[in-house]
Parts: sequence; C-alpha cells; structure tokens
Amino acid sequence: MNAHFVEGDFDADALVCEAVHQALAAAEAPQRLRQQMAGSFEGWFWVEDVGPGLFASACQLASPSGAAISQPVERSVMMTFLLDGENGQFAPEGAEPVASRADRVHVVGLGEQRLCTRVLEAGQGCRRVEIGARTQFLEANADALSDVDLKALDYLMAPGFRSYHLPRSEAMTQMAAMLTEERYHGSLGRLFRESVAVQLMLQTLRQFREGGEYRAALGARCYDAVMEARHILDGTLLAPPGTIELARQVGLNRNVLQAGFKARFGTTLFGYVRDKRMAMARIMIEEQGFGAAEAGYKVGFASPSAFSAAYRRKFGRAPMSLQRAAVA
Repeated sequence: MNAHFVEGDFDADALVCEAVHQALAAAEAPQRLRQQMAGSFEGWFWVEDVGPGLFASACQLASPSGAAISQPVERSVMMTFLLDGENGQFAPEGAEPVASRADRVHVVGLGEQRLCTRVLEAGQGCRRVEIGARTQFLEANADALSDVDLKALDYLMAPGFRSYHLPRSEAMTQMAAMLTEERYHGSLGRLFRESVAVQLMLQTLRQFREGGEYRAALGARCYDAVMEARHILDGTLLAPPGTIELARQVGLNRNVLQAGFKARFGTTLFGYVRDKRMAMARIMIEEQGFGAAEAGYKVGFASPSAFSAAYRRKFGRAPMSLQRAAVA
C-alpha cells in the first residue's frame, strides 16, 4: 500500500517518529520525542495523509513490557475505532486520561496543540483504526461539507479538550476493519483509504450530532458567539470585518454564524449593519442638524440619491423632511 507500512519488532521511537512525520507534520517532534518515550512494540502499523488535512492510520500492536509515548498533537479531531484488545490511556497535557472502548467510537477534539501521552501497561495490545482531521480539512472542504458537519467539526476543535464515546454500528466496524487489510495498491489504494476515511468521519459526525450533550453545549456556545459577533459589529459599524473574518474572531463557521445571527436577530449580518447605519444617520439629521448628503456620506453612502432611497425604504419618508422638521 502507499501508506507507510512497518512490521515486526520496533521501539516506541520508531513508531512515533514515523507517525509524527507521516500524519502530524511536526518537523521538530522527533528530536523532542526521543527523551519522552520508553517501551517497545510487536506487530505492524501504517499511517498516511489521505487528503488535505485528513489522515488515517491502522495498527495491530502489542506491548509485552508496557510503553509510554508522548508527542505534540496539533489542533485536530480524532476518531478511534478499537476493533479488539486494549488501547491504553490517552492523556492530553492538562486533562484527565481517557481510554477507548471496543463497543464505541472514541472521538477526541483538541482546540490547540498539546503534548499528548499514551500509556500502555505490560501485555496490553490492540487492533485499531484512527481517522483524524486538522484545520486544513475544514478549509479545503468548506464548500463540500454540509453546514451541520462543519458546525460539529468547529465545535470539536474549539479551544479546550473534548472526549466522547459514541454508538458504533456493525457497518462502521466492518468499514474500519477494511483499513487493516491490504486490499489495493498504488493510487487505487490511496483512493480507497481516502474514501473509507471520509465515510467513517461523516458517519461518526452524524452520530455525534445526534447526541444530546452536543446539542445542548452547541446551543449555548453558538448563542454566545452570535452575541459576541453583534458586539464586534456594534463597535465597527463604519468599517466592520468581513463575514469570514468575523466568523474567525468568534470561533464559528461562516454559515453557522450567518444562520445563528439571523435566527437570533431576524436579519442578516449585512442587514444588521445597514439598519444600524441608517439609525445613526437619522440621529445625525434629527438631533444634530446634519444635511442628508453629509449624513449619508458619514454612514458609508457615496451617492446622496442612493442614501435618500435607502432612507425612504427604511423609515417611510425622505431624510430632508426630517431635517426640516428638526430645524423647525
């Protein structure tokens, strides 16, 4: 297979350095890791970047004497399918250790790079498949993934650490097991592994979205982010950030932000800014004695006629009439 395949007896240094090189793209990690691991393994593993920001790995490993592996893991979401055996404990820096279960999909979300440690006790071993996505996956597939999938990935990669055990179907188990077999070679093999990895990720995201804990947490987080977006717009009405930049600032996907904002305030981001600017212009004319053309220019209209037409649509009367009323 195109994925780098290693078989036999090897120490943790060889295992992790290869994984870091192939899947995590951490150029300085191997030097750092040599002093942070101990133990040896028997069996085989492979790991590969199967698409932009998307990686997959499979292994059948045993650790006769126990092993501890530490490595920096960048911002990502990882999905582990433990097919049999015991996978030890996974502990990101600053978080409690968690373990995978053979009857569940284990979903882990890292909102920032952390040093992560996996500890296997003597005699532990497993056959497992892991799918992972980095931020590049979201960027590369923003137009292909559904809003709800992007929303779930955004949530999983929000700042902090998250761990979930989700129901796993027999179909998902069989699909994951296919990645432990050398079915195809060359470019066809790579295409096959990418296809299986994407299907497993989308199926897992669907399971995740149906969880009550996620829906409750996302509702609160989305609300807070939408309110923060409004606060930012209120402070930058004359030069607001673009939609993509605003979404980045509040930590939401652009489509999620737009939908949440409209649900909360009954208007689009553009409509909100436009209405606020018109309200500012009305105050300038009614309370401060500005002319219509000057007020329109100050709130972003280059054409007095365009401002007058927009003002009439908003308030049902021409801006000049308000100015005359204010003077009178």
